[in-house]
Amino acid sequence: MKLPVRFAAYCSTLLLAVSGHARTGSGQDPSEERTISLGVGLPAMIALHGYAGIAVGAQPDYEGAGDYSVVAQPLVDLEQAGLGFIRGATVNPNDGYGSAGWHALNLVHSVRGRQVFRLSVGPMVRFNRGRDADDHADLAGLGDIDDSVGAGGFVAARLGEWRTMLSAVSQDAGNAGDGLPVSLQTAYQVRVGPRLTVAPGAYVTWVDDVLAEGYYGVTATQAARSGLPRYDAKAGVKDAGLVLGLHYGVSRHLSLRGEVGYQRLLGDAADSPIVSPLGERDQYRALLGVVYEF
Repeated sequence: MKLPVRFAAYCSTLLLAVSGHARTGSGQDPSEERTISLGVGLPAMIALHGYAGIAVGAQPDYEGAGDYSVVAQPLVDLEQAGLGFIRGATVNPNDGYGSAGWHALNLVHSVRGRQVFRLSVGPMVRFNRGRDADDHADLAGLGDIDDSVGAGGFVAARLGEWRTMLSAVSQDAGNAGDGLPVSLQTAYQVRVGPRLTVAPGAYVTWVDDVLAEGYYGVTATQAARSGLPRYDAKAGVKDAGLVLGLHYGVSRHLSLRGEVGYQRLLGDAADSPIVSPLGERDQYRALLGVVYEF
């Protein structure tokens, strides 16, 4: 998708590119050029690539629940190297409803004109999922946690078909205030046929005291209202999970995309009375949809 929008100002590369040329018998060969560059700015033209569509999926009624619901959700993953990204919900619950980030600083290593490594750092916003006490009978008396928009930052790296991201974005935790989750996720894309591509991945998430207490703790007031025992949840590793993404090309622009995911709640989150014995520490999610490829 190309949008012919040109910016009045163009921020050029901060540091000079370092280039090396392999020599042949007749002199330098441009095809052997290697470059390393560090830059910041906005491109002269926006040319986002990726996909957008709609999916149907199954997910727990709340994080830690033992019951599941079928939901419809958008499938979005648009990106332009050196500019930023827009992503929708996935089977990783820590991704929320979606996020957007700006590649404010980019370190790029290219060989023979082909990018082999990119490291991007920048600000990021995320539309976080809340939790409604009406979502499930087990949540009665615990109060609501509103959906929220959080701000933070990320560091993302791409090496060949490997993609890794470390992000820290604030999230509303109800009466406990605003908490901070720190999530590390990675995936590797493998083409297994002319039309089929799979992307196995994994993630792990740490949360601070505020977020742990807001989602998994039970205050004295909540205990009196819900009948659950009082419980203090502390900072620590909240979960770890596995993801498998699937892409099947139907035509040049139309494709099927799906994801299956497994999440294991850990630490104080796993021991919370909201999760055990009321719910399950092992969480499963899946989605399948049709998307238009740009």
